[in-house]
Amino acid sequence: MPKKFTEILWRDISDIYEAIINHDFIKGMVDGALPIDIFKHYVLQDYLYLSDFAKAVAIVGAKAPNDEWAAIILSNASAALTVERRWLHEYLLSEWEVKPQDLSQLQMTPINLAYTSYLLATSLLRPFEEGLAAILPCIWIYREVGLEMLNKGSPNPTYKRWIDTYGSEEYGEAVKEIVMMAEEAFSRLDDKNTFKVRKAFRTSTLYEYLFWDKAYSRENWPLRLLP
Repeated sequence: MPKKFTEILWRDISDIYEAIINHDFIKGMVDGALPIDIFKHYVLQDYLYLSDFAKAVAIVGAKAPNDEWAAIILSNASAALTVERRWLHEYLLSEWEVKPQDLSQLQMTPINLAYTSYLLATSLLRPFEEGLAAILPCIWIYREVGLEMLNKGSPNPTYKRWIDTYGSEEYGEAVKEIVMMAEEAFSRLDDKNTFKVRKAFRTSTLYEYLFWDKAYSRENWPLRLLP
């Protein structure tokens, strides 16, 4: 039986994590068979996602019951986001010659809007611990997936850069400190609030799966979004 609460959280989502690492999107990155246009679509949506994710992190950090936890959340989430932006997004967007005006015209897909709306609503309207549980899967899942893929690599240099980013020690250290802090925060909860935290963590993990799954199928709005 798990001894730590964060181990219970990870056990709760073992089926989703298994579905993620066995998804054709992830397997296609490893063997290089993933069509690059699908990956570009995913990266552009992820670029949009991170802007709202950063807002949710800021809200959760502001709600932290002490300055130490606030600093851990804000500094390490910032470090993780910096790794993503600097080593991945900025590099890839430059390689693909995506211009700022191109990014400004992008619209979130339905799953991206649903996920970010959930994160913002939970971080803003729910207690600190639920907000923390909601933002945690984004960085933790990517770290574990990155490590899993790091052992296999990829013949595609673009996909290898993605793998190296999330499998890096710099990214891993940021995730590790937040998970350790989360363990301390969650271990103080009563049964009722423990359940709410577990539900928030699993909900965001499901959204993580859907983000890859809907990117793979290139899901978008069935009708024109803008008037």
